[in-house]
Order: sequence, then structure tokens, then C-alpha cells
Amino acid sequence: MCPLKEICEHDTGDVADDTRQKDSTMELRPVQMKDIQTCGKVMYEAFRDISRRHNFPPDFPDAAAAEGLLRDLLHAPAFDAFVAEKEGRILGSIFVSRRSQVGGISVLTIDPKAQNCGVGRRLLQHGMEFLAGQGHRRQQIVQVGYHNRSLCLYAKSGFIASELLSNMTGRPIRVNFPFRTVRRASESDARACNALCRKVQGFDREHEVAYAIARGTAAVVESNGRITGYTTGVGFVGHGVGETNEDLKALIASADGFTGPGILIPTGNGELFRWCLENGLRVVQQMTLMDTQPSGPTNGVYWPAVLS
Repeated sequence: MCPLKEICEHDTGDVADDTRQKDSTMELRPVQMKDIQTCGKVMYEAFRDISRRHNFPPDFPDAAAAEGLLRDLLHAPAFDAFVAEKEGRILGSIFVSRRSQVGGISVLTIDPKAQNCGVGRRLLQHGMEFLAGQGHRRQQIVQVGYHNRSLCLYAKSGFIASELLSNMTGRPIRVNFPFRTVRRASESDARACNALCRKVQGFDREHEVAYAIARGTAAVVESNGRITGYTTGVGFVGHGVGETNEDLKALIASADGFTGPGILIPTGNGELFRWCLENGLRVVQQMTLMDTQPSGPTNGVYWPAVLS
């Protein structure tokens, strides 16, 4: 039962129940900069509570770290954000991405005291409808594997589990790969990176690549004088694409560390997963890549970012 019954009395029941009448007194509006501190606190507490209940480490060390991420997203191009508010109280927020042809549900968090009130369902539906209205009918989300209820909510909202991911971290891997050179990406590399992503995944992440290059987090791997792989960052919020696993391994091995809680390795890519284990990386948790329109086999290899 929702602890905020006096606030959510018109919208009670299970969070994954799609049949209830909408609460007309709950307002969904765009996030403003003045909301970020509250949204960050809500995000930290929500992620902390659910991880603790399942005996997993929290994704953020404190509320300030969560606030910093949301502040960056609000400033970043091609991100949009909305809050659910009732009687002047922010109950949750959603951040969505338009950085590629495939829209992303990047962050969805609900105040622990307002959970089981249908807030998450309302925000998710609003975010999905907004993305569809912007031409992003295909959408992705990365779901925490131990959180069964979010899995059910996303499935009922049209998402299909398409890839099991292993969140991995550890010390930097110091391995050299003959005939492959890794270097920082420049603006002139963007076209080749986007073409490679389209070849591998059927779509590119143009805005994400451009933003990573501008911030200096993107890298490319070259083989025989051409780009055969790239990454926007080796860590939780960066993705990687390559023609072969050797390209991804070279990119991972070139990193000085793994940003955030780690890197998301597709568990079904047995060769890459085993290589990570053999080189000292450990699995922190399992996650699920979900897609409203899963595509067929890729023409290459990749790892996704948590911010779809």
C-alpha cells in the first residue's frame, strides 16, 4: 500500500496495473533546473532502497552523485525529462533520449514513499508517447535484472527482453592487440563510427557519438588503416561497437578504468564475456536490454550503455 495515501488516494494499487483510471490531479510536466536536486534525491533513495532489498550495492554513493548525473542529462542535447507532481510534491521523474533513431527510456525513478501508486506507469507511458510523437516508435530500456516488478511493468508496456547483460567491473586490463591501434576519436571519425553502427545494429547513435567526441570520452580502434570499432566511453554510460570481438577487446583494454558501476557486456557473447572474466573482471549484477521492436542478429558485436 502506498505510504502517501493522502496524496495518491485516486491512484492506488499495483504499479503494473494498466486498467486503473488515471489520477487527474497528478500533473506531468517538463523538468526544470530547480527540480534537479529533488529528482536526484529521489533517484538516489529509490535505487538505494531497491538494491539493498536485494543485497546489491547501490548504483550511487550519495544523492549528490545522482543529482550530478541528472544535471548533466538535462544539459545534454537530445534528452528530455518530465516529473510527476501532486500537490506541489515531486513523486518521480523520467529522462528520455532522442540521440538515435531508436528512442531511449534512460532514467525512471519513483520516490520510495510514492511507489505502488501508479506513478511509474504514468511516467513510462508519458515518456513512450513523447518519444513516439518525435518519430521514435522503436524504443529501448535497460532493466535491473533483480527487479521483477519493473520487468513486468516494461513488458506490459510493450518492451521485449532482447539481451541479457552482465554489469562487469574490475581493474584496467593491460593487454596489447597486434595490428590494432586505439586512439581518441575526433570529429572527422564520426561518419565512419555512425556507418559502422548502422552496419552492426541497423541504426546509428549520431548524437551520442558527437557528444562523446566533444567531451573527449570517445575512442576508435583502427585495423589495416580503417576504423573497425569505436566507443563513446568504457563504462556504464558509454556504448561500444565493433566488427569483431578483437575490436571490442582492444577498446576495453585501452581504458584506464571503468566509469561508474562498470561496463555492460552482452552475456550471450560468450567469447567476450569469458575474455572479461579471464582478465579479472567480475560480474556485479545482471541486467536486461529490452526493446519494443527487437531486431535480428547483428552484423558485428557491441556493448550497450545504460542510458539507452
